[in-house]
This record gives sequence, C-alpha cells and structure tokens, in this order.
Amino acid sequence: MLAIANSIIPAEARQSLSYLADYVPFSTSGITFKPLSGHIDVYAYCTSDTLVLAPNIPQRYVDLFTQRGVSYCFGTTPVGEDIDSVVAYNVATNSRIAVHNFKKTDSVVANIIHDLQHIACKQSFSRCSTLLLTDAAITSDRGIAKELQKAAIDVLYVSPSEIALPGYRCGCFGGCCGVVENKVVVCGSMDFHPQGNDIRTFIDNHGFQIIELAHFPLLDVGSIFFVKTER
Repeated sequence: MLAIANSIIPAEARQSLSYLADYVPFSTSGITFKPLSGHIDVYAYCTSDTLVLAPNIPQRYVDLFTQRGVSYCFGTTPVGEDIDSVVAYNVATNSRIAVHNFKKTDSVVANIIHDLQHIACKQSFSRCSTLLLTDAAITSDRGIAKELQKAAIDVLYVSPSEIALPGYRCGCFGGCCGVVENKVVVCGSMDFHPQGNDIRTFIDNHGFQIIELAHFPLLDVGSIFFVKTER
C-alpha cells in the first residue's frame, strides 16, 4: 500500500506514516498556486479501488503507479491556476455520499460518483474541508456542515483557526487527514486544537481509531491518500 502525501510533511510524521504504508512524497512545480503544489487532493480523486489523475500530473507519479500496480485512470481537467481546475478533483466521498460543488466536478469523477447521494455545497474544496467516516463527518466549513445536517448525517464542525496551511491564514480539517481501513490518520496532534478531545471522541464513537502522526499543530497537507498496490 502507498501513502501519498505532501513532501513538506515533517520528518517525525513521515516516519510514523511509513509504519502504515510506503510513503510517497508528493510535489509539483509551475502548475498551480505554490501553497497547493504538494496537495494530492488537487491533482487526484481517490476511491478505495482507484485513482482519477489530472492529465497533467507529473509523469514520475504515473510511472510509479504503473510500476506498483496501482489502479488509475485520467480525468479530463488539467490542473492550473484557475479555481475551477484546482477544485475539479477535490470531492469528498464515502461509500454512500458525495459532497462537492458539482458544477465544478471533473467529468470522469462525476461519472464515478453518479450513483452516490449527492450533497451539493458552495465550498468547492470539499475534500480538503471534510473528513467523511462511514456514517458521519467532520468538517471545518460551516456551509458543508449545514448541508450534511439537512441530510441527517451526524456532523462535527471544527474551527479551522488552529489548522496550519503555509501560505494561507489557516487550513482545513480534511486536508490533515487520510483514512485506511478503520483508522483516521492525522498530520499533527489534537493536543494543539481547542476541540481536540471532542474530535477524538467523535471519531472513536463512530468506530474509528485515530492515529496522530506527530506532536505538532494540525497541518493541512492536502490530504493523505492510501492506495492499494498489486506489487
């Protein structure tokens, strides 16, 4: 299994992540806004079985995925410096629901999620903003929280003010996280967030174990994608 995550992840977190999967440091240059250049959730949509890749994702990652037997296909939207292209793959999903501004969803991703319950929102960075569990969600976007509540989904809103994203005033909760099996993997420690204990309890109550990779404030790294390999 691979764990694809931003190359800026501090060494302590990288080491912890490597115990769970083979860490793939992700970075790009000259394609999109620099603060988002290492965000895999800008360049790909991830399901439990496959990746949908932006057609202009650096070739070295396509080669790696091919070598490791990762299932992938290409979307139709190249990532650039316009907002529509930056958010085209940033869709939050689980086995039942999809959350996004669906006017901006890449067409290949839209086809894959066609049969899921669609929860539309204005926030186009829905994957970055939201962690979806099996039957619940944690989000740092109030608009998404409102739409999830309308759909009778148990949701915890967390303040983004204590979440770091270099280059921006603050980050988003979903961008700190990845899910593998029944584990929520978080880049940072809940000890530094004022709602940390509430977040831990919420995750535990919904049947997931939380793994905090290192003892530093929560860091939005553009999500952590865990993907299956054949070799």
